[in-house]
Amino acid sequence: MPREEEHIEMKRLLEENNRLVSDNNKLLKKMHRNEMISLWLRIIWYAVLIGIPFALYIYVLEPYFDAFGSSYETFVEGIEELPGLKGLGEALGGKNVLE
Repeated sequence: MPREEEHIEMKRLLEENNRLVSDNNKLLKKMHRNEMISLWLRIIWYAVLIGIPFALYIYVLEPYFDAFGSSYETFVEGIEELPGLKGLGEALGGKNVLE
C-alpha cells in the first residue's frame, strides 16, 4: 500500500513540475521576444540619431552651399577665422581645432 501512495505522490509532483516548466518556458519566450524588440528599436534609434545629421547636411545645407558658391573648405576657412577658435587652437599647441 505505501508503494501505491508513493506513485500517486510522484505522479502529482511530476505533473506540477511539468506545469511549472511550461509556465517557465512561456515566460522565457516572452522575455526573449521583448529583448529582440528592444534590440531592434535601439538599432533603429541609433541609426536615426546618426543619420539625421548626415541627411540634414545633404538635403538642407549642401544645396545652400552650392547655391551661394560656397564649399565645405570655404566654410571651414571661415570658421577658423573666428577669434575664439583661433585662440583655442594656439592654446592647444598650434593644432587646428576643426581637424
